[in-house]
Formats: sequence, C-alpha cells, structure tokens
Amino acid sequence: MKFGGSSVADLDRLRQVARRVVDRAAAQPVVVVVSAMGKTTNALLAQARALADPPPARELDMLLSTGEREAMTLLAIAIHALGRRAISLTGSQCGIITDHQHGRARIIEVRPFRILDELAAGHIVIVGGFQGVSYKREVTTLGRGGSDSSAVALAAALSADCEIYSDVDGVYSADPSEVPEAHRLPELAYDTMQALARAGAKVLHTQAVQLAEERGIAIYARHSRSDQRGETVIRRNPAPATGVLAVTSDAVAALQLVLVPGRTHLAPRLAASLAPLGLRALHIDERGATGLLSWTQRTDAAEIPARIGALARELRADLLELRCDHDLALVSCVGVGLEDRPDVATQACEVLRGAGVTVRQFLTDARALAFVVSAAQRLLAVRELHAALVRVRAKLDSVAS
Repeated sequence: MKFGGSSVADLDRLRQVARRVVDRAAAQPVVVVVSAMGKTTNALLAQARALADPPPARELDMLLSTGEREAMTLLAIAIHALGRRAISLTGSQCGIITDHQHGRARIIEVRPFRILDELAAGHIVIVGGFQGVSYKREVTTLGRGGSDSSAVALAAALSADCEIYSDVDGVYSADPSEVPEAHRLPELAYDTMQALARAGAKVLHTQAVQLAEERGIAIYARHSRSDQRGETVIRRNPAPATGVLAVTSDAVAALQLVLVPGRTHLAPRLAASLAPLGLRALHIDERGATGLLSWTQRTDAAEIPARIGALARELRADLLELRCDHDLALVSCVGVGLEDRPDVATQACEVLRGAGVTVRQFLTDARALAFVVSAAQRLLAVRELHAALVRVRAKLDSVAS
C-alpha cells in the first residue's frame, strides 16, 4: 500500500491512513510505502536553494530523504496508537539498492530480508519511499514520484500486489480538477500508462510503471479515502480501439544550442553531454541540439540550464547561440495506435487552430501526440482537445455498448 503526499499531508490524514492500514492488516500482512507529507519536499528544496543554487547533489539527497522519514515514523506512531505493532524503515534499511546517480537514481535490486523478518514478527512495515542506498553506501533519491517506484520494486521483491493511493480514485482522461467532464479509466495497459506518466499525469511515476511491466506486477490506483471505491487497474490489459484516451500536460522549457556552420564533428560530443540529462524530444545534428526540459517531474530541473550553460562555455567559438524558452507547456493526447491515425493528428491541429492556440512544436509517436504551447494557453488546449477527441469518443463508445 503506497500513500502519496496529499494522503498524509497532516496528522488527521495520517490517522485516517493508519486506520485503513490497520483494517487491512487484520486480514493479511501489510507493507506500506509513504511519500513526504504535503509540500514538504518543495519546502526542503526551497531552503537548500536559499543557501546555494544549485545545492550539492549529495547533500540534497540527504536532505530530501528526511521528508519521507518524517512521514514514515509518524505513521508508525499513529498505528501504535491504534494498538498494532508497526516499524518504520528507511530505503537503505529495507534493502533498496540503487545506482549512484544523485537526484535521479534507478533501483538496481531489492533485498527485502529485514522486511520479511519484521512481517514474520507480526509488525506492519512502514517504508520511506523515494529513497535507497547506492552501491557506494550513499543515500540516493529516485526523482519526482519516486515513492511509486519504491512501492512497485518492493511488491515485486515480495511477490505482492501494489496499491497506489492518492486524492483521486484512479487515472482520469484529464485532470478532473481542471476538466470537470473527465472520466475515470477503469483499465490501462502498461505502455499507455507509461505514456501518460511521461506526458505529465501525476497519478503514477514513469519508472514505476516500467518496473511493474518488467516484473509483471499489477498496479491498483485508488483513492486514499476508504469510502471511495473506484479504481484503475494497470496491467497487461487488452488494447482498446485506436484513438485518444486522455489529455494531459506538463510545464516545460525549450532548450536550444546553435552551432557554428561546419562544426559537424561536435554532434557526438553534444550527444554524450546532453543524453544523461533526460531531456524530452532531444534532437542533435550538425546544426546543434534542441530538447524539452520538464519543470515538474524531477527535483534537479533547475540545475539543467546551468549544466548546459557550462557546456556552452566549453564550446565557446564553436557555438553561435544558447536559448532557453520558459513559460511553455507540453499538452499531450495519449492513446493507442496514433501513428496509424493521421486523421486524429489532423483533427487535433484543427481544434487548436480553431481555439486560437499557437503550436510552437509538434511531436508524435505511437502513443502520444504532443503540442508545445505557451503556458498561458495550456488549460485552453487541454480542455478543447479533451472535448473534441476524448469526450466525443467516450459518448460514441457508450452508444455502441
């Protein structure tokens, strides 16, 4: 059972989660993964950046991991108050081994021996998500949404189901707080959910879905309140008919390095320097490099322009220009077989044109049509695309059934 930051945002919500966990533990052994409470991670980031911007990556990982430690210990205390034995464990204590990439570590292995011992002793085990320990014995964090990855990795190691609890009862066709007509998607295949997560959907983390697919773990996305019974099941579900299932968005910056003509030999160097930064839609040729940086899906986003700036200074005479366009958004239509549906792309472009939305860049693959627009037009683009491509489809599916 994994509970996100909004589910444990204050003591009252922690008590609600504790009661739900205790009820489940009466029927079967339970391992709980928790995120930091509310906006704790953002507050810690702000404090660190007030002292040094960017802060040292190692120290930032040490700092950010304390948010989940606070939540896990308080939840364990709340469970004790209900008369059940619980024990809190950090990522390192419960055997989550990662690579040595601070801020964006990937889980290499899970050694759940301590967890199995505590379950055998009758404890409810509470694990701090988002964190692990590298093979160099350093505390690492897994990036934004990394608690989902912690939960899936532990479920795989324990041969358990994985339940992700948040403040919505599943995955919706758009953010229901922004699009009132959005509807819950009862089932999703791994690749569709991964495309949604990459495009900015906040219910699940991309790496977690990838891990679940690799290990064959079904994920049940549910509401943290027990009176909300809806859910979305993510597993190897049969693919639905081709078309758009959901519309989501993400705040991005567009980065561009423009080379002096004739510097074709620099393309491999640019690729080697930029590939590890995790830019979306990264394109490199003899003219330079372009890519999109998500501001919301990683804790180290603010450091990337500085790292690219350092590369630009190294290039010096070989570089004509370095541009970073802020105040942009990536609005994505996610679905099935979109590469084979040129009519959908044409309709989406016509919808945006009719709404007066200016498209700066258009990206496409088998699972998504993505449009770079101004941040000011993001919500308009989401609502118009949802109304034209998702809501109409849902009505047609309802009539057909």
